[in-house]
Amino acid sequence: MINTIDKTKLTDRELLIFNQEVENKKKNPIIAYLLWWFTGFMGGHRYYFGKTGSAIAMTLIFWLLVWLFGLGALITGIWALVDVFLINGWLKEDNAKVEAQVFNDLMMNRNIAPVSQEEAPVQVKATNDTPANEPEVKEQVVEESATQESPVQATPKFCVNCGSQLEGTMAFCPKCGTKIASNL
Repeated sequence: MINTIDKTKLTDRELLIFNQEVENKKKNPIIAYLLWWFTGFMGGHRYYFGKTGSAIAMTLIFWLLVWLFGLGALITGIWALVDVFLINGWLKEDNAKVEAQVFNDLMMNRNIAPVSQEEAPVQVKATNDTPANEPEVKEQVVEESATQESPVQATPKFCVNCGSQLEGTMAFCPKCGTKIASNL
């Protein structure tokens, strides 16, 4: 799980995006327990948590052995009863993985954010062949990383509500429909 020391590395904007992304990507406990209640004997809750191997095993055991004196229902019923106590731990594990993934994505986006022309490093070199009566003329030489060969991109903007990346001069977020402030 992400501790507060790691979260202190985030700016306020990144923390807002972090919290929203975690909320969007984490598993819902209500859905998990409803799947367990209605399809637990067939492993529906295990499909939800991405445990497809054991979920397929539960489904096959139930359907192949249900005709044999209800043995499949008995086996998977006991299995599902054990699973109800494991679901809370699975939720915590999944949420910790989601937090770590979102945190790493934010840190990677921070490190590789495109540089705009105004932020590009500029080297100034003076010309020594200027006449004494004229002021010295300085030329700006931009490093090769920001030449015209590579397209210059502005720093990416993100929606404050859902955290999705915005392009150009959008007035509304295409994902959640939030009105975009012009000073983002």
